[in-house]
Order: sequence, then C-alpha cells, then structure tokens
Amino acid sequence: MEQVCKNAKALFPELNVQVSDISDPTEAFLTRALVHCLRAFGFRVEPPYNVDSEANDTSKAKRVFIGKLCRQTQRILQISFPSMTYSYYDIIAPTPKKTLNTLDVLCNYYCFYKMHKKEVIPPIMERHLERQSLIAVIAANKRELEQRKQREVKDTTDIAKCEANIKKLQAELPKAESELNKQSKTLRQLQSELATQEEQQAELRNQVNHLQQLVVLESDMTALQMEAKELAAQIEKHKPEKAKLDQIYNERRLEIEKISRLNDEIEKAFNILPPDVLNDYKEELKQKESLEKSHVELMHKLQGLQDMNVKSQKVLAQVEEKYKARKLQCEQEASQLLEKVAEQEALKEQQTGKIEQLEQCIKTLEEKLEEEQRVAEDLKIFVTKLFGEQDLS
Repeated sequence: MEQVCKNAKALFPELNVQVSDISDPTEAFLTRALVHCLRAFGFRVEPPYNVDSEANDTSKAKRVFIGKLCRQTQRILQISFPSMTYSYYDIIAPTPKKTLNTLDVLCNYYCFYKMHKKEVIPPIMERHLERQSLIAVIAANKRELEQRKQREVKDTTDIAKCEANIKKLQAELPKAESELNKQSKTLRQLQSELATQEEQQAELRNQVNHLQQLVVLESDMTALQMEAKELAAQIEKHKPEKAKLDQIYNERRLEIEKISRLNDEIEKAFNILPPDVLNDYKEELKQKESLEKSHVELMHKLQGLQDMNVKSQKVLAQVEEKYKARKLQCEQEASQLLEKVAEQEALKEQQTGKIEQLEQCIKTLEEKLEEEQRVAEDLKIFVTKLFGEQDLS
C-alpha cells in the first residue's frame, strides 16, 4: 500500500495521495484520482460537477459521468487483466483492496505508457487513424453503392416508363402523321380556294371599277340638265316671236287671199281698165310678190325653230330616260357587287381563320413530334451511358 502510495505521488503529484486515502477510500477521492489518470492517458474528461465536494449528489448527469468513467477505467484494466471488472458500485462504495489494485494497475500502465509512448503510440495512432479513414471510405463507398443501386432501380423504372412512352408514341405516330397529312391536304385545298376567291374578288373589283367608269357622273348630269334648261329657255324666248310670226302669217294669208280675189276681179276688169290703173296694178303685184317671199322666209324660219324645239325636247327626254335607267342599273349592279364582295370577304375571313387553326394544329403536331424525337434521343443516350457505366463497373 505504501509502495502504491509512493508511486502515485511520484506519477500524480497533484493528487497528493495519502495512505489513509487508500485504506479508507471515498467516492470523491476515487473520482478525482480516476479523472487525473485518464487525463494523463490523453482522454478528455470533463466532470459536470465538483468532484472535490463531499455532498451527496444524485443528479442524472453525475450518474452518467461516473458510468462513462467506469467503462473507460475497465478498458484500461482489461489490457493487462482481461477478466478484471470495474463497476459503478466500485466508485460510489469503494473498498481498500479494489482501490489498491486499481491504482496499482493504473500506475504500472501509466509508467509503461510513458516509457513506450514514442515507440508504441504513434504507430498505433497512425494505424488507428488509417483504420478510421478506411472505415469512413468504406461507409462512403457503401452509401455510394446504395445510391447507385437506388439510381439503377430508378433508372430501370424510368427506362421502362420511357420505353412504354416510346411505344405509345410510336403507336400514335402514324395516326399523328395521317392527321398531319390530312390537315396539310385540307390546308392546301383551303389555300387554293382562297387564291381562287382572291382572283374572283380581284375580277369583281375590276368590274366595279369598269362600272364606276360607265356610270354617268353627277357633274355630267348637271351639265346636261343645264343644257336642257338653256334649250327650254331659248324655246320660251322664241315663243313670243313664233306667236308674232303666226300672227303675221295669218295676216299675210288673209292679205294674199284678198289679193287673189282682187286679182280675179282685176283680170275680169283688165280689158276695160285704163293704162294708169294697169301700172298701179303692176306695182301692187310686185309688192304682193315681195310680201309672199318674206312670208315664205318667215315660214321657213318658224318651221326651223319648231323642229329645233321638238328635237331638243326629244333629246332631253332621251337623256333623262337614259340617265335614270343607267343610274338604276348601276345602283343595282353596284349593290350586287358589294354584296358579293362582302360575302367574299366574310368567306375569306372564315377560311383565313380555318387556315390559322390548321397551321397552329400542324405546328403543335410538329412540336410534339420534335419533343418525342428529342425524348427518344435523350433516352438512347442515357441508356447507352448507363450500359456503358455498367460494363465499366
């Protein structure tokens, strides 16, 4: 006991071990001694309570700490004595014999540790660190292997799904292509119909322009009306002159009749009249001839005015009838052409909408086909990479 006390003082002078401490050990002394020994061996021991206190502490932290202290002490003891144990009871109720044997083994082991620390500990620590690194590498490899297995299972499932989708898309591809061809045929047909309707619309526009050129303009009609008014004004202007000429004609006719009667009477009395009377008669005949000539001229002039009046009225009536008929015809034709143009515009807009819908549908189908081809290519690349990695592994 004295030798153990001496060794303990030499190895752990801060403990100041006395013989009474070994012969009558206490929990506080034994806990403090084990803490110093373990710290000397390089363990990090931090008690959660004051180990120098003799107070009865029953906290859970203290019990857990003492349990760990017992296990670490037991591992050191079993290096030299594999069957030796050290329990929780050996600390809270220590015996002199157990305490003596424990301190003796710890002191001897600490002397051995100090003597062979540089020769034994570094290789052991190196091998221990190497073992720890290998354990970490193995764990990492296991995790990676597990992840690879999970990825392989997921990739297998994805491949199966992709293959099913590819088969489904391949089954739908002929239908989509036939639909695309059908839509393309319908689109071409609609485009040809649209081109035909545009040609018809251009022809209708040309007809409208031609009819617009044939239509009598309001300015021309106004000029004709003004000319008719001028002719009517001239006729009205010549009416008093015509009446005057009619009156003169009647007067001259009465005078001629009177002269004719006188001529008949003169011829009867010619044989019995003297020469002076005959000369007067000849003078009157000359006057009669001049009057007849002026009368004929006036009659010709009057007839010309009447013919001009009738002709102007006929021309005016014909122009008005022609204008009314042409205006009505042009209005009807323009209305029909406008209706046709409106129908063509509506049909064109409808067909344009159908063409846009078909183009959108064709674009959607093409995008879908491109997406399916891209998915198939990605899947092929992925499968090639996957099988390549499996071959390498």
